[in-house]
Amino acid sequence: MASKFPGERDEMVKLHTRKGHDMTWSCDIHGEPIKFYCKEHKIPVCHPCATKEHCQKPCELDDIEGVILERRRQLDDKQQEIEEIKKQLKALDSKLDSTVTSARNHFQSVNDELKMAFEDKLNTVQEEENRSIRSIEQEADEEIQIINEKRDRRIKSCHEEAEQQQLTIKESQAKVESETKAISKVVAKKIEDLTSKNQHAISNMDNVDANIKRIKQDDKTLVNEAPQVLASLDDYISSIVHQDVSDCLDRIQREVQRVKFVEGKVGGEHYERIDGFIGKWELVKSIRIPSIVIEPGVSGLISDDEVCVRDVDNNATYVTNIRTEQTQKVIEGSSDVCITCAPIDNNVIVCGNRRRGYTGGSFDGDITLYDRQWKVIRDISIPRHSSPPYKYIEVHVDVDRDGMILAAQRHESNIYVINPDDGNIVKTITMQGKNVWGDIQALSSSGDIVVKTGQDVFTVISQSGEEKVIIHREWFLPWCRVDKLTDTLYITHWDTERNICAVDQVSYDGIAQAWKHLEYEKSDGYSPTKPCLVTPSGNLVACEGEQLFVYKKRFIV
Repeated sequence: MASKFPGERDEMVKLHTRKGHDMTWSCDIHGEPIKFYCKEHKIPVCHPCATKEHCQKPCELDDIEGVILERRRQLDDKQQEIEEIKKQLKALDSKLDSTVTSARNHFQSVNDELKMAFEDKLNTVQEEENRSIRSIEQEADEEIQIINEKRDRRIKSCHEEAEQQQLTIKESQAKVESETKAISKVVAKKIEDLTSKNQHAISNMDNVDANIKRIKQDDKTLVNEAPQVLASLDDYISSIVHQDVSDCLDRIQREVQRVKFVEGKVGGEHYERIDGFIGKWELVKSIRIPSIVIEPGVSGLISDDEVCVRDVDNNATYVTNIRTEQTQKVIEGSSDVCITCAPIDNNVIVCGNRRRGYTGGSFDGDITLYDRQWKVIRDISIPRHSSPPYKYIEVHVDVDRDGMILAAQRHESNIYVINPDDGNIVKTITMQGKNVWGDIQALSSSGDIVVKTGQDVFTVISQSGEEKVIIHREWFLPWCRVDKLTDTLYITHWDTERNICAVDQVSYDGIAQAWKHLEYEKSDGYSPTKPCLVTPSGNLVACEGEQLFVYKKRFIV
C-alpha cells in the first residue's frame, strides 16, 4: 500500500519532492517512491510493486504523474461546471426578487383599480345623498313646521338608504380585496418555497465545491477519493432542477398577469369580482333537490342565488335557492309546455317555451314574461317561416347587454331582438347557411351572440349575422353557458368513455383555455347532459341526479 515518506528525522531515508508534486509519497511496503497506478486494482504502486505483483496481465499501469494530472484536470473541469451552476442558481435569486416585485406591483395595480372603482361608487352615493338633501331642504321652506318634520323623516330615510348602499359597496369591496389577498398569499407561499429550494441548492453546491478543494490539496486523497466524488457529482448535479424553478417563476408570472378586477350588470344587479385566471374548481356546496322533483334539470338562472329547475317528468318549474337550499314550485307542469329562462332586471324574467303537439300554423306564447312572483306579465310571439321537422316548437331566449330579449326558434336561421317593455321586435338577425340547434347566449363585451348551430358546434355571430368564430370539438351532448362578466364560455358535455360530465373552458374568440376543467360523476341511467350554469359571482352550478353542485374557482400556481 502507498503511504507518506518518513519525516526528516528518520535518518534511514531522505526524500525529495518529485516533479508535479507538492508532497512526498512512498510505498508502505518497499519505502520506494510511488511511480505507477494500477488501473486493474485501482491503487498506486512503487517500482518494486509494479515489477513483482503487477507486471502480468490483466494489470495495466499508468504513470502516477499522469494519473494525478488527469484527476486534477477532471476535478478542475467539474469545478468550472459547478461555478457555472452556482452562477445560474444565484441569478435565480435576482429573478425571484423581480417576480416578487412584479407580482406585488400587479396586485397593487389591481387593488388601486378596484379601490378607485369603489371610491367612485361611494362618491356617487354621497353625491346623490347631497342632491336629495338639497332638494328636501328647498321643499321645506313652504311650511316650516310640517315640512321640517317631513324633511327630517326623509333625510333620515335618505341617510339610512345611503348607509345601506355604502355598506353594500364596502362589503363588496372587502370581498373582492379578500380575493386578491388570498391570491397574493398563494403566490407568496409558492415563491417562498422556490426561494428555499434554490437557497438549499446553492448551499449544497458550496459544500460540494469545498469538498473538491479539500481533495485537491493532497495527492493521496485526490487519487483515492476523486473517482467516487466524480461519480456521485454527475448524478447530484443532474438532480439539481434549477431550470424547474425558473419555469415555475415564469408560470407564476403568467398566472399573476391574468388576474384582473371585473365588474358589470347581470339581470339588473351589479356584480364585482376578481377573475381572469384559470385556477381550479372546488366543490363548496351540494344541495339536494326534494323528491317531489322526479327528474330535475336546470333551465336557467334568475339571480346569483336562484336556479330554475324543471321537472323533466311533468314539466313543472321550481326555483332552488343556493344560499338557503330551499326549493319552491313556481309553475305547474303541463304536458305540452316547458321553459328556459333568464332575468331581464330585478322585476322581470323572460322564458322561452317549448310546445309539443305542433301541427302547423302559429300560436301565442312563444315567449312569456313573468314578474318575480311568477305572475304572467305578457306573452310574445315571433314569426315562423317554416314548419319544424318535429312535432314541437322550441324557442330559446337570452338577454343582451342592453336589456333586450334575444329569441330564436330551433331549426330557424333568424334571431329576433325584442323590446321587453312592449313585446315589439326591434331587429332581426339572420344567419347565413346556419340554423339554431339550441341555446343562444349574448356576450356582454361585444354584443355578439353564441349560437349552437350543430350537434357539437357553436358559432359566434355579430349583431348583423356575420359569422365570426366557429367553436367545434368532438363533444357529446354539449351545452354552452356564458359568464356574463368575462364572456368566458363553459361547455358541458358527456365523456362517454368514463361516464362523467366534463366542462371545457373556452374564450369567446374560440381559444381553448382549459379542457375538462371540471369533472363530476354522471348519475345512473340515461339522461342528456345538463348545462353547468355560471352565476354572476363566478361560481359554477351543475345538476346531476337529485343534487345541485356548486363549485368555486381557486387560484393555483
